[in-house]
Amino acid sequence: MAQPMMRLKVLSSLEAEIVLEGHLAREDMSEFQRLLDSALRGGYGTVAFDLEGCESLDSWAVGKILKFKQSCELAGRRLVIRRCSPRIRELLVAIRFDALIQFEN
Repeated sequence: MAQPMMRLKVLSSLEAEIVLEGHLAREDMSEFQRLLDSALRGGYGTVAFDLEGCESLDSWAVGKILKFKQSCELAGRRLVIRRCSPRIRELLVAIRFDALIQFEN
C-alpha cells in the first residue's frame, strides 16, 4: 500500500488544516503524531482535518485523532473535520465520531 500524504496547511495565524490523503494505518503513526504535535505547537485556535482525499483510517488513526481532540481541548483549541469523503464520513458516523467532533462541509 502506498504511503499516505499528510501535510499541515496554514490558513491564517488562527487556523490550520491537517490534510490527509490515501490510506492511514498503524505504520504511519510516527509521522502522523509529528504532524499533530506541530499543529498543536502552532497555537492555532482552530485545527481542522481535511479528509476529502482520505481513503481509509484504521483504528490506530481513529485513536490518534481522539487523543488529539483531548489535547486540543486541554490547550483551549477547537478541532473540526472538514471535507470528509463519503466513505470516511460513513465510517466515522457509524462509530459515533460525529457526537465527539464537529463535522463541517
